[in-house]
Amino acid sequence: MTTERDIKLNNYIISKLLKIAFSCAHTRVFDRVVFPLVDKGIRVAIDRVPGPVSLPGVKDDKYYMLRAMVYSGLRVGSSSRLANTVVNKAIVSDLRLKKEIEFRSQFGFDPPGFMTISPAKRCNLRCRGCYANSASEKDQLDYAVFSRVIQEMRDLWGARFVVISGGEPLMYQWNGKGVIDICREHQDSLFLMYTNGTMITESIAHKMYMLGNITPAISVEGMQELTEQRRGKGVFEKIVAAMQRLKKYGVTFGVSITVTRYNAEEIVSDRFIDYFFDELGAAYAWVFHYMPIGRDVDHDLIPTPDQRLFLWEKSWDIVKNRKIMFVDFWNHGPVVDGCISAGRPGGYMYIDWTGNVYPCVFFPYAAANMNEYYRQGKTINDLINVPFHCRIRDWQFQYWKEGDLLRPCPIRDHYRMAKRFVLEAGARPSDEGAAIILNDPNYEDKMDWYDKELMKRTGSIWQDVYINGNRTRKAIRDN
Repeated sequence: MTTERDIKLNNYIISKLLKIAFSCAHTRVFDRVVFPLVDKGIRVAIDRVPGPVSLPGVKDDKYYMLRAMVYSGLRVGSSSRLANTVVNKAIVSDLRLKKEIEFRSQFGFDPPGFMTISPAKRCNLRCRGCYANSASEKDQLDYAVFSRVIQEMRDLWGARFVVISGGEPLMYQWNGKGVIDICREHQDSLFLMYTNGTMITESIAHKMYMLGNITPAISVEGMQELTEQRRGKGVFEKIVAAMQRLKKYGVTFGVSITVTRYNAEEIVSDRFIDYFFDELGAAYAWVFHYMPIGRDVDHDLIPTPDQRLFLWEKSWDIVKNRKIMFVDFWNHGPVVDGCISAGRPGGYMYIDWTGNVYPCVFFPYAAANMNEYYRQGKTINDLINVPFHCRIRDWQFQYWKEGDLLRPCPIRDHYRMAKRFVLEAGARPSDEGAAIILNDPNYEDKMDWYDKELMKRTGSIWQDVYINGNRTRKAIRDN
């Protein structure tokens, strides 16, 4: 059983290793002495505190991803301020451990690790199928609520990692304040901001550099042709210009990719990786599989089951062999012990511009509203025991014992079960589209077909690679 002493020692090992690595980056001794030390330390730390799922292949995935994260930060020369925020605040801290103990004594498990907040629905682009097309200035979260949630995360959970989504976050303005002000007011937190990149001017890039606690993840669909097919003519050039500005100021940035049936091969190609990571200087990638929710639902955009396995194999080649932090939220379920929604230990919940609280960005059914909770004198801790969230967490905890973490997502990989949770809890659809699909038998049949086809393909891989620890991935070629 993992003890408090184990966790403290683990945090100490990780923080010291990362400090040594960042201080020695690009020196003569780094490749020969420092990185092998860091490499070994990462493995030791994972073996000491493996998490709820400690299968051989799961520990391997965590090792390779953490190694890639460290190497990516060093490769792009992350600023010392951002590195300090990541190491001492977002990843390991005495405050985090103290709050974990307090939270665990109250709820019986560790607190969530972060929150995703979309403060504004508006966007300056008109991408095909996006819900932001119909947004107005009224679709915004009160700045006081926005700031209070972040402060409560720190005070109640010890969590200092905040994901800002949208719409376009840089369009958010409440009484003259925006996301830059939020980052400035909460200097001891790390902010990851999903953005289309077109509003990152010279001034914004410089402000991000001066703050040192924000990293933008810029949306791309692939190279120029595929990106502009969805985002509009001329957008790719603006994205590249934004990345060049960020690189000039030494602001760590990454890319955010929605993978579909039509760009699945391109986003893991050498051409794509070489351009965005080696030439433009991106440090990481977040990969989201297209989810048929929101406006203009199209099941034909979902990557096929075979493409999903292809992406699993190719993404791990990128992580393992090129040491790039390339995170696929569906295929890399083992890295984070499966689904991270509904406020599970280390996981998160999602708050949108109306204050509605969802288990996940891709699970568009809410069982609480933050504005209402605050009016009633409640806090974010009251979100933990919302029946809808409890039901999802009960499934997650059970899935740790017997599930296939290559199929980690309840609403994507176990749709009929997720729909049952929604109906039993009486969760509210986020919009008309979410309400319609909940009562559409054709939609349910298509989702269920996908889930069953995926299960046929991942079973042998889960057994061979993760339970037995066979890293050859021969299983994927046998399917």
